[in-house]
Amino acid sequence: MGDEPVDIHKPFTVEENIRQLNAIDQSIVQLMNHTANALNAVSMPHAASEVDVASQKQGLQDATDAFLDALNSVEVRMKRQIMALEEAGIVNLKPAAKGTKVSLKPDGMGNVGKLDIGWLNSRGNKVEREMEAELWSKAKDYLEKESETLKKA
Repeated sequence: MGDEPVDIHKPFTVEENIRQLNAIDQSIVQLMNHTANALNAVSMPHAASEVDVASQKQGLQDATDAFLDALNSVEVRMKRQIMALEEAGIVNLKPAAKGTKVSLKPDGMGNVGKLDIGWLNSRGNKVEREMEAELWSKAKDYLEKESETLKKA
């Protein structure tokens, strides 16, 4: 019953990686919950009741500890995912040696070679221009129809 040895060097399957990323996603949601709990702990109550400073301090401390634990967990698991991407050859995190040919492998930071893909994508606004032209055309058609309706009346 499960006595087979586990190979710790065996890479994760795609399904396992997706499960791990989903768990990281859930932990990020927990980070937001812990933040909300910390804010609630230091917020003034809506009712005119007395403020218990000691319980507020303890609530803030508990929420902060839970937040930091969850944040550390997310950081460790994200580093594992990044290392797995590097081992799979999907990203190359090693800086290129000076004087060598520029690598066309993605470096994990949105760069390919000396091109910053994010910068290039931000400069391309063809879709935006086409969409704007389409909206102006629809607005013009609408106003023409309204104008004709008013002329008939």
